[in-house]
Amino acid sequence: MTSPALSPWTYLRRYRGSVILGCLSLLATSALSLAVPYLLGRTIEGLRGDDPGGAVPPLALAMIGFALAQALARIASRLLLFNAARNAEFDLRSDLFGHLLVQAPSFYRKHTVGDIMSRLTTDVQTVRALWGPGVLNVVNTTFLFTTAVVLMINIDAELALWALTPYPLMVLVGRAFAGRLYKHSHDVQEYLGTVSDKVQEDLSGIGVIKTYTAEPERKQRFAGMADELLDRNMKLTMIRGQLMPVLGGLGSLGAVIILYMGGAAVISGRIDLGQLVQFNAYLALLVWPTLAFGWMLSLFQRGFAAWRRLAVLLEAEPTIQDGDGPDLPIETVRGDVDIRHLTIELEGRKVLDDVSLSMKAGTVTAIVGRTGSGKSLLVEALPRLFEVPPGTLFLDEHDITSLSLASLRRAIGYAPQEAYLFSTSIAQNIGHGIEHTRETGDDLLGITRAAGAAGMTGDLSQFPAGIDTMVGERGITLSGGQRQRVALARALASDPRVLILDDSLSSVDTQTEREILTALDGIMHGRTSILISHRVAAIKRADQIVVIDAGKVAEVGTHDELLARAGVYAELYRTQLVDDTCEEGVA
Repeated sequence: MTSPALSPWTYLRRYRGSVILGCLSLLATSALSLAVPYLLGRTIEGLRGDDPGGAVPPLALAMIGFALAQALARIASRLLLFNAARNAEFDLRSDLFGHLLVQAPSFYRKHTVGDIMSRLTTDVQTVRALWGPGVLNVVNTTFLFTTAVVLMINIDAELALWALTPYPLMVLVGRAFAGRLYKHSHDVQEYLGTVSDKVQEDLSGIGVIKTYTAEPERKQRFAGMADELLDRNMKLTMIRGQLMPVLGGLGSLGAVIILYMGGAAVISGRIDLGQLVQFNAYLALLVWPTLAFGWMLSLFQRGFAAWRRLAVLLEAEPTIQDGDGPDLPIETVRGDVDIRHLTIELEGRKVLDDVSLSMKAGTVTAIVGRTGSGKSLLVEALPRLFEVPPGTLFLDEHDITSLSLASLRRAIGYAPQEAYLFSTSIAQNIGHGIEHTRETGDDLLGITRAAGAAGMTGDLSQFPAGIDTMVGERGITLSGGQRQRVALARALASDPRVLILDDSLSSVDTQTEREILTALDGIMHGRTSILISHRVAAIKRADQIVVIDAGKVAEVGTHDELLARAGVYAELYRTQLVDDTCEEGVA
C-alpha cells in the first residue's frame, strides 16, 4: 500500500494555487451553464406572453452573453488544471529518474529496464490523466449534480424525485464495475512492462539475433506476446464498453420519466411549460456527467493502479546510503586500502569469505584467479557498488561505510571489463567523471592526456572528427578494444587516488596492451593501483599479487615468490604460457 506521505495527490498539492483557481473557474463554468436553462425557461414563457417582441430579445442576448462567459471560464479552467497536471507530471518524472540514479546495482536485478521504462512512460501518463481530466470531471460533476438537483427540486420536488430514481442504481452498477476495472487495468499495465522489457532486450541484442538468424523465432515470440496484450486490453475494453451504455441507459430513464410525469404536471397546471423546459434542460446537463461517471471510474481505477506501480519505485530505499562521517577531500586522500575479514553473501551463497588484504598508497596490486572466484566482486566493493559490512573496508583508515558516496567514488577510478559508453562523443565519454565544464580549457587537456595514456592517440587520428567523434548507442561504432580504452581513459581523466582496472585490456592485442601498460607506468606512479588480468605480462611487475580462489585469499606475494611456491598462481601461470604458445602457433 502507498504510504499517506506518498499519495497520488502529493505532487499536485505543489500547484494548489493553480488547482484552486482552476476549480473556481470550473465552478463558474458550471454556474453559467445552469443559468442558461433558467433564461431558456423565461424565454418560453415570454413567447407565450402579451409582448414577446419586447421580452425575448433581452433574454436571448443574455443567453449569448452567458454562453460567451462560460466559454472563457471553461478555457481558463482547463488551462489552469491541465497545466498544473503537466507540471506535477514533470516533477514526478524528475523525482523518479533521480530516485533511480541513487539505487544500487542490485535494484536493477529485481526491476528490468523494460518494466521501468513502461512505468516511466505509460504509468506516468495515466497518473497525469488522473490529475488533469480526473480532477476536472470530479469537481464539475459534483457541483453540477448538486446544484442542478437543488434547482430541479425548487421547480417541482415530486418530479425531481421521479427523475432521479435511476441514479442510486447507477451508483451500485458503478461500484460493481470498479473492482473489475482496477484488476484488468493493473494486469494490462503489468504485462505492458513485460512486453517492453522483451522488446528492449531484443533490440539491444539485435547483433546476436542476426548472427544466429533468430529473427523468425523472435518475431513469433513477439506476436504471441502482442496477442496476449491485445487479449488483456480487449477484456478491459469490454468492461469499459459495457459500463458506458449501461450507465447511459439508466440515465436516459430519467428523461423518459420527465416526458411522462412532466407532461402530466403541465396539463394539470402544477408547473408551466417554461418550467418544464427549464427542468428538462437541467436534466440534460446531467447527461454528460452521468456518462462521464463510468469514464471517470475507469480513469480513477487506472490512475490508482498506475500510481501503485510508480510508488514501488519511489518508496524503494537505496540499499547503499551515504555515511554520516565527514566529507573526504580528494587532495587529502593518500590511497591506503585495507580489507579486514570481508565476507559477502549473495542470494544465500558466500562469494567472498573472510578476505583480508592491505594495499599501501602508491603500490600496484594485481588480483588473479579462476573465472567466478570473486575477483571483480572484490574490487566493486571498494567504491561500494554493493553494500559491505561496516568495519571491513578502509580507505586511509576511514571506514568506507562512514564516508559520503560522492567523496569515496571521487577518489576512485574504475575501468570495468564490460565497457559501457554513452551515445555521445568520445570526449564527453572520457570526461564523464570530470566535474565542471568538460570540453574547454584544462578539462579538454586532461581528456586528451587520458586518451593518450589509454592508447587512443592512433585511433583518434583515424576518426574524421577526432576526439569529438560520436560513438553511437553503447559505443557501437567502436571496436571492443576501442571501447575498453575509452573506458580506461574515463577512469584516468578524473585523476583518482585509487585506480582499479578490472581486466580492462582483455579486448586489445598483446602489443597494444604492452604499449598501454608502459604508458600507465608513469600514471600509476604515486597512486594505488589494482589490476585484474588473466595475462601474466600485465601483472608480473606488480608490487604484490593476490590469488583469489573460491572467494578466499589463497596466496599473496610477488611473481617470483608465488612461482617458487608452486601453488595456484604457478598453475595459472603455466596454463597462461600454454595458451600464449598455442595462440602464437596459430598466428
